[in-house]
Amino acid sequence: MTPLTRDPGQMRGITLYALTAVLAAAGAAWFFASAPRMGEDPRTVAGRGALELVVPDVAGQIQAETVVLARGATAERNVPVSRGSYVLVVACTGAGEDQVRVRLSTTTVDSGRAVPCVEDPEPVELGTALGSMFFMSVVSEADGETVLRWRLVRAGPL
Repeated sequence: MTPLTRDPGQMRGITLYALTAVLAAAGAAWFFASAPRMGEDPRTVAGRGALELVVPDVAGQIQAETVVLARGATAERNVPVSRGSYVLVVACTGAGEDQVRVRLSTTTVDSGRAVPCVEDPEPVELGTALGSMFFMSVVSEADGETVLRWRLVRAGPL
């Protein structure tokens, strides 16, 4: 038998294997093209770096944290403290007219303080008196993802 005179069953087998290989290659290309990106968005990484310069860790701080908030997300933090006056320093990066609302009260009467999320963030200081527990609720009012950094220190000289 020569290559031009193969039996029809053999030709169907070759065709079937060739179509299977093409389908597998197309499926692999689709899978890798549509797979979610791994790692953080470069804007989030840049926002973290900028905020760590604006609100750096300091000696004697009670706690500090950088939080990434999705659109409409809420983050709550509780930290045990001793009685006294404290200063909460907050800064946020985002785009346009994005903002987060920071509330230091567990009651729903307090609407909170709006903190702008801009490309060139400025720290916002909020003074508060605490008995035994620090409570903070942050709600993102941004259209996209925002990065927030906060630091709690005892009031007075650092």
